[in-house]
Amino acid sequence: MSYLKSTTALAVLFALSAAPAFAQNMPNMNMPNMDMPAQTADHDHGADHMQDQKAPATSPQAMDHDMSGMDMSDMDMSHMDHMNMDAPKSGWQVMSHAVLNFVADNQEGPRGGSKNFAEGMFMIMASRELDDRNTLDLNLMLSPDAFMGKGGYPLLLQTGETADGVHHLVDAQHPHDLFMGATAKVTHRFDGATKAFVLIGWPGEFGFGPTAFMHRASGENFPTAPITHHWLDSGHITMGVVTAGLAKGPLQLEVTQFTGREPDQYRFNLDTPKLDSTAIRLTWQINDSLTAQASWAHQVSPEQLAPDEDLQRRSVSFDYNRAFRAGTLYSTLAWGRKEIEHSAEKPSDGYLFENTFKFNDKWMALGRHERVYNDELVHDGAYWVAKTEIGAIRTFDLGHDMTLGLGLVRQFNAVPDALKPVYGDHPNGTVGFLQLKIHPMSGSMTGQMAGMKM
Repeated sequence: MSYLKSTTALAVLFALSAAPAFAQNMPNMNMPNMDMPAQTADHDHGADHMQDQKAPATSPQAMDHDMSGMDMSDMDMSHMDHMNMDAPKSGWQVMSHAVLNFVADNQEGPRGGSKNFAEGMFMIMASRELDDRNTLDLNLMLSPDAFMGKGGYPLLLQTGETADGVHHLVDAQHPHDLFMGATAKVTHRFDGATKAFVLIGWPGEFGFGPTAFMHRASGENFPTAPITHHWLDSGHITMGVVTAGLAKGPLQLEVTQFTGREPDQYRFNLDTPKLDSTAIRLTWQINDSLTAQASWAHQVSPEQLAPDEDLQRRSVSFDYNRAFRAGTLYSTLAWGRKEIEHSAEKPSDGYLFENTFKFNDKWMALGRHERVYNDELVHDGAYWVAKTEIGAIRTFDLGHDMTLGLGLVRQFNAVPDALKPVYGDHPNGTVGFLQLKIHPMSGSMTGQMAGMKM
């Protein structure tokens, strides 16, 4: 318990340290890189149908996927109604956001385990208009995950990375690095609805798959990672990224050179960049509610414990966000494939169907189903396994753009008969959590940084 107390204290201090600077309503706030969507109303579900919430944008113009996959389109904007988006585009505009989950995790069966831990993220984003056509965005993201220990937390059917540089993590989710993202992006706007950008990150996200699970609207409220993480969005922390992108109308194309090796087991450092891998991602805004992406990557030596193996990766996904009278649905349907180059092994596929339904500002329901073909769970072959999660969160308003959620998720794991001797007949799990959110808070730093030269 001493470890839990110290981790919790660090995490709380970490989040709250940013609050005073951004807790005020700043009427002159403007985010020059934020393209507001055509669909802006996430309706509150009664007589005042259009009043309390705003739905996320899904336009590719807002989907540059900088900041480890973070784009403002996936952020809950319900606490930002006070902001004046027509303010003059001058000086530095700063935005902060934090999510911290204090989790009690119990995984059942012979391979299960229990652990109390804190996980989450803190982001600060600064944006400045360089001139009438060019914008500079700087982003920093930190995580308290690194303090939970190298072994991460118990999560049945999860694999990926290593805790000690010798053994794979199996039935456990690795902790994320302290530095989850540090990126700089310059965007140039052409005439019409066309823009181009260049992003440099150390770390950053390479252009592959859907938005990372802790940033996408359908998944950000789950207390644990999906088991498809290493099929779909494991590149959200990549130690060296250079991305060039072009967006026109409903389409956006990104090409990335990145470091293929995943982060090592040392969670407080920055690994040496080596731009040896390539990714291509095409994003299409089909309509105001539906966005699709297709991506491909050649990843050199991603696994520390299998340095001679390169991967071909593919992904297709759909994000669907729509307001109904009863509430707002945020949904993601995704497929990812990993294939070892020059190998006779069967490609490994992962499927995800993930949903969050917000009834109002107090209640939301969570549902996620996944199926993966995994050869790392046991030593004698690959097997199809599945995980289904059902949960709910009750949210309390703490004021000053802060909320506290009380949540519970029940996990149901399905394994074939060949794995039941090691997992048991019903290898399920229960996760209870407190979720502290510091919602996007913004302000102008024009006065404080007027003398700063870029």
